[in-house]
Amino acid sequence: MRDIPWSLVVFALVTLYAVLLVLLNDEKVSVDFVFFSAEISKLVLILLCLGLGFAGGFLFDHWRDRRRSAP
Repeated sequence: MRDIPWSLVVFALVTLYAVLLVLLNDEKVSVDFVFFSAEISKLVLILLCLGLGFAGGFLFDHWRDRRRSAP
């Protein structure tokens, strides 16, 4: 049996998933922020939510580490 380059297969699947994500989420949606509203692409909204979630998780983890190391 030949050696299968699994990293290349995984990379191809992730790339295909990313392309499908872009193609299937191109419609515009209305988003109401606190002080204004905007009409943006669904993909931009998904990326915005991922970024906010990542930033919140990073800050929470940093806060938790500081509390653990405090005397």
